[in-house]
Amino acid sequence: MAPMSSREVRDAVHGLIELTDHEWRVVDSPAFQRLRGVQQLPMTHLVYPGARHSRFEHCIGACHLAGRMADRLGLEPREVQRVRAAALVHDVGHGPFSQVGEFIFEELTGQTHVHEKISAAIVRFHTPAGSILDADAEWIAELLTGTGHGAQRSVARDIVSGSADIDKMDYLLRDSYFCGVDYGRFDVDKLIEAARIVHTSEGDHLAYDLDGIFAVESLLLARYHMHRQVYGHRTRVGIDKMLIRAVVSGVHEGLLPRRVFAPENLDAAFVEEYIGWDDHRTLATLAAAPDSRAGDLVRALLKRRLMKSVVKLEVDDDVAAQAIRKPAETLKKEQAAAEHLVAEAAGVDPMWVAMHWDSPQASAKEVSIVDGRTGSIGNFTELSGLFALGGPRPKPSVSVYALPPRGSDAFSVDTLAAIRQAALEALR
Repeated sequence: MAPMSSREVRDAVHGLIELTDHEWRVVDSPAFQRLRGVQQLPMTHLVYPGARHSRFEHCIGACHLAGRMADRLGLEPREVQRVRAAALVHDVGHGPFSQVGEFIFEELTGQTHVHEKISAAIVRFHTPAGSILDADAEWIAELLTGTGHGAQRSVARDIVSGSADIDKMDYLLRDSYFCGVDYGRFDVDKLIEAARIVHTSEGDHLAYDLDGIFAVESLLLARYHMHRQVYGHRTRVGIDKMLIRAVVSGVHEGLLPRRVFAPENLDAAFVEEYIGWDDHRTLATLAAAPDSRAGDLVRALLKRRLMKSVVKLEVDDDVAAQAIRKPAETLKKEQAAAEHLVAEAAGVDPMWVAMHWDSPQASAKEVSIVDGRTGSIGNFTELSGLFALGGPRPKPSVSVYALPPRGSDAFSVDTLAAIRQAALEALR
């Protein structure tokens, strides 16, 4: 529960949420208000019409759950304030198209976890947010990036960015609600009630009571099912591929600023330019560009001419493992070569072909379980009857996404056979 000096926000998922005046000022800052224009699941409304929610309400929901968790654990008021603030701004650095934007950053910079670094830069350099957070700004920045004190496992880190954290709790419930599906629902009340602090030689961290292990399982299963049914929905994956390719092409064609979409220096000047970009501005900029590959991709998206999954190939676990171990640059070159080979078989420009690896797992690393009767601490994956067996894990697969030539709704049977053969050759 937030301290007395507070305002209320009515949320579709959690009901009335209290924000302190301090938190409200963060919400009112330009960097946070920008999140209204960054969809949680970009363009997923083309598949699930209700999925138009944004990072704005997700961050507020995460703050609310962090407060509930901190109160349940009996943290000191100062620590509660810092944990809530960290949860509130944990996604403020997401670029246009949210998680899809993370793949764009990786494609253009070769770096991962870029949005966390940008969130930290905003906390440090965006004057309205930084001055409000004041003495907590650096503590929050380190927690979000896993540097300094944030490099060590702690109760605060487990709450904000652990394997069973408040980020997952909120986005699963929120995405499930707005997509109109039940896959992401789990017993959030029992999960929070089961939260405990355990003291180890490596310091204090978050654990869950053994009696609440089924609530932990329900959270991780909800995440797995949402990945299978929503995040990995074949139409949505096709949309993601087109968005990534459009923005990357837009940067290479000089339509979008490289400083924003492929940042090198996360300084104050970058932050002020970065917070001026959201989904709408990015799409509008590209859609208005004539005679450009990026513009063609966005115009196709807006007209719902989407890349579709035309071939799906199951691969052996060892093949998938070998691919994962390869350097990112090697994988990138091999994928581009495979897409050119498939495009030739399909009779289309390689721009309209994309390969997608799918090997989802219900991760449970660093989830501790404590037996309230004996005080013994164990690992969730050893104590869970389901996850001790490795958890749900479908066969890894590679899908070919492609857009048929203009005027055609689908590829012919012969062309599909040629695409399949080309994909098989590319995987050898």
